[in-house]
Amino acid sequence: MKMKLGLPALFQRRSRRIDRSFIRFSCALDSEMTLLDRVMSFEGRIIDISRGGALFRPKLAYIMRRSAVPVCIHWGSEELFGQIVATSPAGFSIRFDEPIEEDLFDELTADLRVTPRAAA
Repeated sequence: MKMKLGLPALFQRRSRRIDRSFIRFSCALDSEMTLLDRVMSFEGRIIDISRGGALFRPKLAYIMRRSAVPVCIHWGSEELFGQIVATSPAGFSIRFDEPIEEDLFDELTADLRVTPRAAA
């Protein structure tokens, strides 16, 4: 009996499916993100938002890779606390510590022309 190694299976890329709890909306909201561990702030835009998190694009030419960094997003009069969970060329993916209450989220996004985006 010959032993067969599944080497090709070790090197195959598996697609990562992310199950999202909340519907995401594309938008362009001027905001500011503060890195709480270094007390540094970046101006930028929230380009994707849901009740559970956001995608923040800083006004920087180069985005430094960060993960597990506590942040505060200043959006209008609201402060949203969360943590960077991923970095991509599009910006910083942030998961909020607590989901935004539905009524408050509806109020904050009422004046915006945002469109629902299918979960990836």
